[in-house]
Amino acid sequence: MSVTAAKPGRRRYLTLIMIFITVVICYVDRANLAVASAHIQEEFGITKAEMGYVFSAFAWLYTLCQIPGGWFLDRVGSRLTYFIAIFGWSVATLLQGFATGLMSLIGLRAITGIFEAPAFPTNNRMVTSWFPEHERASAVGFYTSGQFVGLAFLTPLLIWIQEMLSWHWVFIVTGAIGIVW
Repeated sequence: MSVTAAKPGRRRYLTLIMIFITVVICYVDRANLAVASAHIQEEFGITKAEMGYVFSAFAWLYTLCQIPGGWFLDRVGSRLTYFIAIFGWSVATLLQGFATGLMSLIGLRAITGIFEAPAFPTNNRMVTSWFPEHERASAVGFYTSGQFVGLAFLTPLLIWIQEMLSWHWVFIVTGAIGIVW
């Protein structure tokens, strides 16, 4: 039976909510560096140019790993890919709270990018598997809105965590949430 001909059930909505929450976590893990960057620069004596490398490290590896991430997804499936991706980027995020300087931050941001790379291909695969063609655009629109829910509503929480505890805890908390998820 083709994906288009499959009879959709209610379970697909639970799957969509899970994808949405994962996207929220994914984008909070991207926002945490922006929140903590000034404190990180101050603590480690990192220049603005060097901080640019920390920010870019994620994007370099995220971009380079999109195609290999999709290849991996095609070989092992959505469940295993999603598990490895979420767990991997969450551990790397948590470890950023224990970074000791510029190189550890660059390395951990790069690792975060590697593990986040297959997330959106997996999201798309899951939507095409669980939703009939006439509902897919709405489903994609719903889960991609999680990007901005994470940024708009949870960035203030990250700022509060930083002010109450320290910049380290911004990464520890967001990484732990992903690991538990």
